[in-house]
Amino acid sequence: MSEEAELIIQSANELSKQLDSTSEEQGIFPRKNLELLAQQGFMGILIPKPYGLELPAKTFVDVVKTIAKASPSTAWLYVTHIASTIALHAFANQQVKEKYMKDLVEGKILIGAAGTESVGGAINAVLNTTAELKGDKYVINGSKTFITGAGELDLYLLISKIQGQQKPGVFLLEKNQVKSGQKFTSLGMKGISWGELIIENAEVPKDYMIIDDAVKFLGVLGRIGMLGVSAIAYGLAEGAFEEALNHVKNRKLGQNTLASFEGVQIYLAEMAAKVEALKQMVYQAAEQSTSLPAILKARIFNTETALEVIDKALRITGGHGFSNALKIEKYYRDVRATMLHFQTLELSKKVLGGLLIA
Repeated sequence: MSEEAELIIQSANELSKQLDSTSEEQGIFPRKNLELLAQQGFMGILIPKPYGLELPAKTFVDVVKTIAKASPSTAWLYVTHIASTIALHAFANQQVKEKYMKDLVEGKILIGAAGTESVGGAINAVLNTTAELKGDKYVINGSKTFITGAGELDLYLLISKIQGQQKPGVFLLEKNQVKSGQKFTSLGMKGISWGELIIENAEVPKDYMIIDDAVKFLGVLGRIGMLGVSAIAYGLAEGAFEEALNHVKNRKLGQNTLASFEGVQIYLAEMAAKVEALKQMVYQAAEQSTSLPAILKARIFNTETALEVIDKALRITGGHGFSNALKIEKYYRDVRATMLHFQTLELSKKVLGGLLIA
């Protein structure tokens, strides 16, 4: 690990102590947390040079894991921003890059992706949103649902059908070109401003069509996003394990601590082994970050296994774990979101299965 990467990770550990982890439970968008990350340079760690630091993906994983333990909603939005920024960098023309990349890397503006529609769910190929070329601009109409950062982000990479073309494309829209619709109250990740976007006669310059093949775009966005999701799941599982371990070592029943019971020790051993497996799985994916199968394996394993770890943490902490006396019940709600983001868990399994038999 480079000295620069080590300093970033140390800084993330210190910064995590400053993150607000309570307001997100009230549905408040964690803008101050994201500003703290931006001020200390975290928005650029994975972004290619000359705009960003282009540090190894493993450093990104460690940072995401650390943020997730402190504020899961912040980690979710951070991953969304990084994945979307990398996708923009991969496909946008130089004019668009020069206008937006510096501010994105410095965290002055935030970006996300808008693909999902009620007509097609997670299958972004089923779309009603349509872009029609009129002169030197595209006019876009439609709506998106279950969008991270709806109404809060500054830029959206929007997937849309293109009139007269078979493949959907991706367009860059600014905040003032979309309207925020219904906001959803979710089981977990309550601070991500999950909701609808409405696009009515949005005029987008031709140069702001980022790519005319949404599948290629989703390939880049999805790989980084699912790596981030795997790191979030790892962080939540590790956080739940640490909370449970501390609780059972200090909680007394009569003269004995909970940790002295053999059944509790067996659960702790199982949890510790799985947390280590989560770590190794996501590190391996980070080392092969351009390999879709490696990313899919980590995403599938980590999101399911993290839920198992947190479930065991709930069992051995009893009423304390089930209440907000500990963060375990929050981790349990938040970790379920990792099965949905960027690509649903079942769709990941379908894609990996197809690759295995190809």
